Amino acid sequence: MRQSLLRIFFALAACSWMPHWSCHYYRLETGSSFAVGSWDFSRFDSALALLIYSTLILACLLAVVRTELRQLAALSSGVLHLTLGALHTYRLVKPFRFEVFGYPWPQSASLREAMIVIPFGVLCLWMARHK
Repeated sequence: MRQSLLRIFFALAACSWMPHWSCHYYRLETGSSFAVGSWDFSRFDSALALLIYSTLILACLLAVVRTELRQLAALSSGVLHLTLGALHTYRLVKPFRFEVFGYPWPQSASLREAMIVIPFGVLCLWMARHK
């Protein structure tokens, strides 16, 4: 695959984690709630999420120029995108509480999330295999 397309892919992969990162950052700044099912995220939980998302963003950004990091960055992004997609898909089948910034996350938003992150997760796994 052409190097310029690979660079664009990994830059987009880094960007794909920013909404998740910013959600926890905003939550920490405002003290608002974030809940998934019976799990009410603590400040520590959100700080840990920031660390995980920051690591993924950094790995994808480094993979733009460091070819040896591409497989790991694509694999980890793929697995985690598919995990998030599976969570939202499961919620569509068996609804559970999902609260962001003190507001209920609508089922329609879970559908949109699943429709975006699942195909991107599959693409990431394909890229990890065919880097």
